[in-house]
Amino acid sequence: MRQTLSRAWFGLVLVGVIASGCAQLNVDGRPYAVVSSHYHATEAGLEVLEAGGTAADAAIAVAAMLSVVEPWFSSVLGGGTWALYYEAETGRVTSLDGVGPIGSLASVEDYGSRAAEPGLHQSVVPGAWDGWMLWLDAYGVKELPELLAPAIERARAGYFLSGPMSAWLDREANLIAERPDTARIYLREGRLLNYGDTVYQLDLADTFTDLAEAYDAARQSGRSQAIQAARDHVYRGPITQAVVSASNAGGGYLTFEDFASFEAAIVSPIDIVYSEGVRVFQNPPNSQGITQLLAMNTLKGMDLGSLEPSDSLAVHLQVEALKLAFADRHVHVGDPARVDVPVEALLSDEHAARQRNRIAEDRTLSWPIASGLESPAVTHLDWEHEVGVETVPGLDVATGTTTFHIIDRWGNAAAVTTSLGAQFLVIGDTGIHINNRMRFTALDEGDPNQLTPGFKVRHTSNPYLVMRDGEPYILGGNTGADTQSQGQVQQALRVLAFGASAQEAISAPRFVSTDFPATTYPYAVAGQLQLERGWPQATVRGLLELGHDVVVGRGIFGTAHMLVVEEGDIDVGADPDYATSSGLSQR
Repeated sequence: MRQTLSRAWFGLVLVGVIASGCAQLNVDGRPYAVVSSHYHATEAGLEVLEAGGTAADAAIAVAAMLSVVEPWFSSVLGGGTWALYYEAETGRVTSLDGVGPIGSLASVEDYGSRAAEPGLHQSVVPGAWDGWMLWLDAYGVKELPELLAPAIERARAGYFLSGPMSAWLDREANLIAERPDTARIYLREGRLLNYGDTVYQLDLADTFTDLAEAYDAARQSGRSQAIQAARDHVYRGPITQAVVSASNAGGGYLTFEDFASFEAAIVSPIDIVYSEGVRVFQNPPNSQGITQLLAMNTLKGMDLGSLEPSDSLAVHLQVEALKLAFADRHVHVGDPARVDVPVEALLSDEHAARQRNRIAEDRTLSWPIASGLESPAVTHLDWEHEVGVETVPGLDVATGTTTFHIIDRWGNAAAVTTSLGAQFLVIGDTGIHINNRMRFTALDEGDPNQLTPGFKVRHTSNPYLVMRDGEPYILGGNTGADTQSQGQVQQALRVLAFGASAQEAISAPRFVSTDFPATTYPYAVAGQLQLERGWPQATVRGLLELGHDVVVGRGIFGTAHMLVVEEGDIDVGADPDYATSSGLSQR
């Protein structure tokens, strides 16, 4: 048996494996795997898989645990989720739309006057929980209390405050101190918790316990009825009462009807054929997942494999394809219930060929960049907001998002990106951290993502799933708002075009283009090509010579995770730059 360790976390050993954010076990010759950004979440998912749970069951356990140990990044009760699921029994890939709409009390005028301020006016209806319950009903076999048990136990017992969490607490210290419900968790005797302290989420443990009890109380009527009771407890019961009361007190836009009328959905994914036998699946709008597909559809007609991945030309071609993809996103992509998103035309080979012809090997595109499809909808391509504003200094623009991926012993696969928005705003005594997703809505008239009560913000979460010959091949995701699709293109191509392993693809330095309006307020166009440290100097020089405005070491590069299925084994990749992400592979 060969073991490959990508990163151990302080050398701790739990249940026979190194405590890690990424692990693969082989039971009865059939491998299964979990990769996540926190070792406690990975352990929770593995326990479910070991007990005979499906990838959907394990995903709920992972997401619940992340709500405890990474509460600034995601919340099963306060955030939103886009995810892909491959069901081995049917051979179908589906997409989970677990994101909620803008509150019915919102308006462009009121929000525009407060867009730069934190608070409950930044919150949309949290859609994640309803989505998780859909997965539990459709694809799960376990009971909800069993899936919540690890998170409840960890919330009560406490957990080690990591470096990433300490950095976020320091960044938000003033806001935390001003919010009594948040301060009750993160301040101890008036002092902000620091690296190495123990964090307790006692209120959240009580909330999860209440949900488990609501499920149990209805279980005698049937499993689906019990799941519905858990949904109602959130969207028609005490959770909604707590959120709406806080929203009213804090100048938010959410109402009881907004929650009661909301339903998540399992929807059809979108996809492209990248090469013979290889299809890349993504989440449909209102997710921005189409952006990754647009770039990869353009790039598939270029011979990237003949270049080295660090060759400046290889990077240049990817950057230019992504610029065109984001220009299309900016003009066309919003909530399809509100605007007509021409998905079929955008993903056509004809459109890809036109876009490919717009890319030159010896010069760069710069904003404004027109969409490759005609559209009368958006007329502000010259952009009236600040241009050239540097949006890269740090945590204030990094998004609160996490991505994790799971394959179970039957071959079911879950690719998940779930997001909160990172504002450390806790709802009363529920322990629930609420989202600030409104930062991702636009204010300009005619924008496909314009703020409209009852409709959804264009959501940046968009994990991907690559199928090869009808079987899962790559599951991946990268966090960081506009970084997500960009990192995912790079990592997928590292495997598909350059033959990298999962860990090599995740560990490789990333680039981020900012040559389009940012998806978050104030929508600045920085016009830079930001490079993570680690690129060869020859790459940097080559990109400068091609005309890119290169910035090294500054940018939002996000965290990334990946699973790659090769010849019956699962190759795992966890982000080496994120303290609680790590990996162990057993073959």
